[in-house]
Amino acid sequence: MNCKICGHESEFWGSAELLGKHNVKYYRCPECGFIQTETPYWLDEAYSSAIADADIGLLGRNFSMARRVSALLKTTFHTLSNFLDWGGGYGIFTRLMRDAGFRFEWYDKYCENLFAKGFERKQDHYDLITAFELLEHLTDPLENMSVIMSACDNLICTTDLVPEPAPKPGTWWYYAPQTGQHISFYTPKAMRIIAEKFGKYYTRYGSIHIFSSKPLSERKTALTCKFSLIVNRLYKRRSLLAEDYETVTGSKLI
Repeated sequence: MNCKICGHESEFWGSAELLGKHNVKYYRCPECGFIQTETPYWLDEAYSSAIADADIGLLGRNFSMARRVSALLKTTFHTLSNFLDWGGGYGIFTRLMRDAGFRFEWYDKYCENLFAKGFERKQDHYDLITAFELLEHLTDPLENMSVIMSACDNLICTTDLVPEPAPKPGTWWYYAPQTGQHISFYTPKAMRIIAEKFGKYYTRYGSIHIFSSKPLSERKTALTCKFSLIVNRLYKRRSLLAEDYETVTGSKLI
């Protein structure tokens, strides 16, 4: 099996039981370190529910990312004006960002929009797209990401990178064998290769990854994310809540 990131031949890395019954093989690229499962024949079963029951960190993650992305948009990407949350789930993040004053829209092929109704995707191209906890679900990362990259100038996404030394299947929580939904696992080198393939600059802070059209300061990005609470207090924006209420209901919020 060839690596889906750099094309080198991947080596058998081990096996793990997914969904409590499927014995699945994992392969690791000796060149870029990317780890992938065998062809994921179990995905229909894994996605019987778009949001896994085990994802108990969903709300906390949305609030945390809304705070950090707000800070980044106020500093690093302050000239941008239109945004899309790709794989937006229930619409929590889109609603939080609109409440914070950013014109975000929602898109998700598999999940029902509960909290951002009326603000679904309306454009073909955006200044910036966010895609949280998505990359590890991709069956063909480069092909899947080409669709996202063609729709934006900048991408902010999240995924946990493979620790060093690389853990064997079944020994790292992010393999998520209970859900069977995580099938692609990245390294810093794999992420840099992706950036190069799409002509983007790559910046990282923890599990936050930025593919940008212009080079960014790693230090400024880290400080902005680390002190996002302070940044958001210093730089206020007018919420879109009242405007959105009128859009949805036809009445003014008094």
